[in-house]
Amino acid sequence: MIPVIRRAQHNSAAAGLTGAVAAWLADSGYASTANFAALADLPLLVSITKEYEPTHASTPPRHDVPAGHREMATRLASAEGKKLYARRGALVEPGFDQLFQRFGRRVHRRGIAAVDTEIKLLGAVHNLNKIFHHDARQRTS
Repeated sequence: MIPVIRRAQHNSAAAGLTGAVAAWLADSGYASTANFAALADLPLLVSITKEYEPTHASTPPRHDVPAGHREMATRLASAEGKKLYARRGALVEPGFDQLFQRFGRRVHRRGIAAVDTEIKLLGAVHNLNKIFHHDARQRTS
């Protein structure tokens, strides 16, 4: 997660985008003490497992909760956190669903580099198709 966010920041700066990111959203696969510590300066919202979420204010703090998870649970439970994290499904999931619908759920190559290349190719084809069809609709309007 850290390299991806740092690369996104670099690419945004290189593209001349100066606006601040409202929130960096990630699923529970990225919930780790290392990620929370390294990215503490960012408005980060990472889903955590339910067992770490406080049930109510009088619940004594658990001592086996990894560092940063309690704070993230508090961020996610806030009104703003809920509102921002709810957008993740609408921003991320449709792209995966569209790729799965068009190309299926299996890749044809083996090995990390080959699978990475195949996924990027499928994404490029999908995005080019969207651009083509969008452009065609513009011309007929």
